[in-house]
Amino acid sequence: MKKYRLMAGFVSASMALTLAAGIAYGEEKMPGIRTTYNVTAPGEPEQSLTGVDSNGRPNGMDDAAWARLQDDVIDYDEIQNLVEYKSIIAKQQTAAVDNYAVNMNQIVDSISDSISDIRDQISDLKEAKNDETDAAKKAEYDAQIKILNKIITNSDSDAYESTLSVQKSNAKTSLTQLVSSIKKNMHATKVSVTTGMYSAFIGYQTLAELNNMYQKQADMYRAMYERTLRQQAVGAATAIDVKNAEVKLKDAELNLSTNAESMRTIKENMALVLGWDHAAVQNVSIGVLPEYDANYINTRDLNADISEAQLHNVDYGSAQSMAKPDITGYGEVDIKRNSTRQNLNITMTELYNGALEAGAEYESAMAGYMVAKRQKEASERSFASGLVSATDYYGAVTKYIASEAQANISAINAVGAVLNYQAALKGFV
Repeated sequence: MKKYRLMAGFVSASMALTLAAGIAYGEEKMPGIRTTYNVTAPGEPEQSLTGVDSNGRPNGMDDAAWARLQDDVIDYDEIQNLVEYKSIIAKQQTAAVDNYAVNMNQIVDSISDSISDIRDQISDLKEAKNDETDAAKKAEYDAQIKILNKIITNSDSDAYESTLSVQKSNAKTSLTQLVSSIKKNMHATKVSVTTGMYSAFIGYQTLAELNNMYQKQADMYRAMYERTLRQQAVGAATAIDVKNAEVKLKDAELNLSTNAESMRTIKENMALVLGWDHAAVQNVSIGVLPEYDANYINTRDLNADISEAQLHNVDYGSAQSMAKPDITGYGEVDIKRNSTRQNLNITMTELYNGALEAGAEYESAMAGYMVAKRQKEASERSFASGLVSATDYYGAVTKYIASEAQANISAINAVGAVLNYQAALKGFV
């Protein structure tokens, strides 16, 4: 009996010392981050930021979404999950929680072992009592069983806080609070990283379209250069003509090379931020942009969307949660709350108007592209028939290539404007 009382006292003392340094969680012997917990982000009462299970899989994520996170393609709609579960910030969060959780897991495990040992002894005492025929000895067994049960759990208010069950429960509660605090403190950083990755994703799409344009320009100037060389051979072009054609070709190839390097840099930087190591970034690719929904922004209620954005916006939520010591005057807290409200209103209005303008620009660019396409097709037929000069023909092709790129980039801008508005509704702004 003395052994278990000493053990209970040791665990109680250890608990008090360890709670000052960190906490742990769970029945299983593993770091705290590897258990499942639910934490609510600041200003987002309806959104659950979940932990991961013992295999590192986010709690509640379906098979398809989990499989996509494991591939080497970065898609726009999985950026938020990549930031939450695989990115540099996710790894920092894991390390922060694990750093505090490991020691407390050992304490919880120790309490669990003590409870198990005591319950084994209670079971032995109950068996001995059942085998005993002497009433006085049965009463002694009952008294011993009662004492051991009180070590595990006790309904007496004076002794309740010292029981092993309460200590274990308090440790679990403390870990949940710690994890919640860590995740809330890192939430603003996650928003910033996610927003940056959204912007980089859209920027990459623009570079990809420019890459297509530069490639077509390089192909065209190469054809012009080769044609000029053939003309020089028969005396129809001078050395200066050849040199000019060569300069245009080299400029186009330089633009293509420079743009390709920018694409590579953005892709690799995104991959590193989102959790890939240096050896694996070369295998990563950037997914395609979601389809443009021309009707989306026209069907939105801006005022309702501003109210929705307030639920998720970090700055707005932080300002609203600030303590206000003087409720009779107009002080710093009031100014902060009003300024964040106004800033969010302005931002949402600008994003809304920006999406409308981007949609209009896209329609205009598409109209210009269709005109340039018809002109190029007509020029092709005339050039084949010898009715227009090579200069006029390549001029029409150049205009077509530029118009096509402008239309496609306008489409990217329109999609990006809608995506930025949708992201702002979720607090990513």
